[in-house]
Amino acid sequence: MECSFCKKEIKEKLGFKNVFSKKKSFILCESCKINLNINIEQLGEYTLYYFADYEFLKDSIYAIKYGGDIEECLKYKSLFRKFFEEYNFDLITIVPANNERKVIRSFHHIEQLCTLCNIKFEKILESDYRPKQAKLHKQRAGHSFYILSSIMPDTNISKVLIIDDVFTSGNTLLSCAKPLKELFPNSEISFLVLAKSMH
Repeated sequence: MECSFCKKEIKEKLGFKNVFSKKKSFILCESCKINLNINIEQLGEYTLYYFADYEFLKDSIYAIKYGGDIEECLKYKSLFRKFFEEYNFDLITIVPANNERKVIRSFHHIEQLCTLCNIKFEKILESDYRPKQAKLHKQRAGHSFYILSSIMPDTNISKVLIIDDVFTSGNTLLSCAKPLKELFPNSEISFLVLAKSMH
């Protein structure tokens, strides 16, 4: 038996209880059990969901963001599945990468992560150039995001989810929420990130 996230082998003592028990599809080792969860925080009118503190996942996120590591992406598949078993949304979208970064990295890591983890999402946001998040965190500045011209308002959209990798200051996600709130004024907007930075 192995951990659903880190794939570490879990040794289980055989006993009457677990010999006849139904196999669990989602099981975590002790370390992952301590550090991983579906954490929830309210940010004003928005809800933030995150799986872990940044320190626990930083190496994994770095490998996905800068190396396009497919195996690291696939580690999150069971976590996403667990999340979407509990929460439903009418529309799922992702934080867009600006064109300069797409050229430098040759891929968009959030798009790749969601695709590999079988998350059905729509690309409805676009962004101009924006500085790195760490620089913006110091400035406390927002970003400029806009809705793609092909997207039309829809009154049936009541629950929207925006996916990103890390929540630091919240500038990026809050800036993404602004045009979505204008497009879907009656919707509840939530954020899902892999990790939240505690700094």
